[in-house]
Amino acid sequence: MEIFDIVRLLVPVALGGIIGAFTNYIAIKMMFRPYTEKRLFGFTIPFTPGIIPKRQNDLAKAIGKVVSDNLVDVDGISKMLLSDETIGKLEAKIDEIIHSLQTNESSLRTFFSNYAGEERVENLIKRVNGNLAKKIDGIVSDEKIGQTIAVSAMSAFDDKIGDGFMGLLTKNALADTIKDKITPKLAGLINDVMRGDGRKMILSIVDDEINRFANGTVASWTANLSDEKIESLKHDVVKLYSEKVKTELPRLLRTVDISKIVEDKIQSMDMPTVERLVLDVANNELYMLVWLGGLLGAIIGVANIFFMI
Repeated sequence: MEIFDIVRLLVPVALGGIIGAFTNYIAIKMMFRPYTEKRLFGFTIPFTPGIIPKRQNDLAKAIGKVVSDNLVDVDGISKMLLSDETIGKLEAKIDEIIHSLQTNESSLRTFFSNYAGEERVENLIKRVNGNLAKKIDGIVSDEKIGQTIAVSAMSAFDDKIGDGFMGLLTKNALADTIKDKITPKLAGLINDVMRGDGRKMILSIVDDEINRFANGTVASWTANLSDEKIESLKHDVVKLYSEKVKTELPRLLRTVDISKIVEDKIQSMDMPTVERLVLDVANNELYMLVWLGGLLGAIIGVANIFFMI
C-alpha cells in the first residue's frame, strides 16, 4: 500500500473527527453566544441570541420554582439548623464569646459604646439615673416613710433595753405617752432630713453606684461565671435557638418568596456571568461532549472508508 493510499484512508477519519469535535464545540458555544440578537439587512439572523440568553427569563423562573419547591423547605432547613454539627458550632461560639468577655479589660461603658455608640450609652445611663431619681423622690416625699422609720426605731429601742430596770421604766403608761409624742416629731424630723440632705445623699450614692457599674471592666463582671452557670447559659441559648427555629422558620419561609428571589437574581445576572457559572460547574462534562463528537466523527469516517473500498 502506497503512502497516497494511507493518506487517502486517514483523511476521512481525521476530517470526521475534526468536524464532529468542532460541531459540538460550536453547539456548546451557541448555547450562550451571541449574547444579543444580531440583524442583517433588517432580518434577524437565526439562532441569535444564543439559547440561554434568549430563554434567560424562562430559565430563571424554572430554577426559582425548583429551588423553592424542592430545595428550600422547612424540614430540610430545620434539620440542617438543628443538626448536632450546627448546635456544636453554636455552643463553641458561646464559649468563645464568654472567654473574650472574661479577658476583656474595657469598661462596660466603653464596651457597649463600641456597639451602640457613646451618645446612646450615655443617654441610657442618664435615663436610668433619672428614673431612679423619680423613684427616690416618690419614696422620700411619702409622709409614711418618716412614721415607719420612727416606729421601727422605737421598737428597736424597746428591744435593746430589754426587761432590765430601764426596760421597766420605758414600759409603763407614762413612757408610752412620751413615746407617742416623740414618735410624730421624730417622724417629721426624718421626713425633713429625707427631703433635704437625705435625698441628696441617696441620689449621690445611686449616681456613684451607677458610675461604678458602668466603669467596671467587662472581665470583672464576668469573672465569677462558674462552669455550671456557663453550661446553664449554653443550655438556655440552645433551647431558645431551637424554639425560634421551630416556630419562626415556617413563618419566615411563608413570608419570603424564595422562588421570586432566585428568579430576580438570575435575571439580574449578565450573560457572561451566567456562562462562567455554568462552565465552572459543567466545564469537564461539556468538553467531554466535544471529544465525544470528535470520536463519533472519526468512527463515521472509518465507516465511510468501507463504502469507498
